[in-house]
Amino acid sequence: MSNIDAVNALITAINFDRFAEIEAHHAPDVNFQSFRGPNIRGSVALGDWHRLFLKDYADCNYTALEYIEDGDVVAVRATIEAKGYDWRSFTQRVLEVFRLVGGEVVERRLYGMFRDIEFDKPVNAAMDDALGYRGGSKAASRRAIEEMLAARTAGDGEKTASAYHEKPVMVDGIYGLAVGTGAIESLVDARPRPAFGVERPTLIVAGEHDVVVESGFDPTRARRAEWYRLVDGKIRVVESYWMFREIGVRPDENYANDRHQRQVVLPI
Repeated sequence: MSNIDAVNALITAINFDRFAEIEAHHAPDVNFQSFRGPNIRGSVALGDWHRLFLKDYADCNYTALEYIEDGDVVAVRATIEAKGYDWRSFTQRVLEVFRLVGGEVVERRLYGMFRDIEFDKPVNAAMDDALGYRGGSKAASRRAIEEMLAARTAGDGEKTASAYHEKPVMVDGIYGLAVGTGAIESLVDARPRPAFGVERPTLIVAGEHDVVVESGFDPTRARRAEWYRLVDGKIRVVESYWMFREIGVRPDENYANDRHQRQVVLPI
């Protein structure tokens, strides 16, 4: 039986602020990491986290859902539509990775981009191309991404470049947009990183033409997740989502935290 139904039920509970249902969809000892932090252990603590989250993200609605299911793992890319502290609407692209056992979520990681990111014409064209593609296979897609990552780690620029489509784009939720293989690899090289350690994949979730790769310097500390979209076996679009706190970015640094309370203004 597919775990996507269980994930959909959880997302529906979040959309309708059903806190008891949110807790019930998670195992009692669930491990939850999010770009907003802090890391949570346990369904009760996670329910409390969602009460705060759905206050800051008023009228929250997960839209434009895309799924990859691979074994007991489901990866979901979504656009959250919500209202901020001043009740103005905003959108935020997120990527969630769930591991389920017996229909319950036992591990969950929520990565994000900055809010209200707008795509330019080349990115929109690449996204339309990738979303319209219907070919591919799980095995081939996984192999293509694994070979690209191995070539990048080995410093083989030529083999790395061969994995890309002739017109690839990257949407990095923190560090910007890049168009073309050279620009993408330059952006990857320019990302700040710790003085010690090597960033390695911690999980690969493969679909027919979409692959999610989680990576980090410490296997127990999620850092980044990337959604690769392939066309004819070549990387067409890369979307990079981050754990903000892990890279020293305050989740709400560009947004106020104190919500303006709606109230009736009475005449004096």
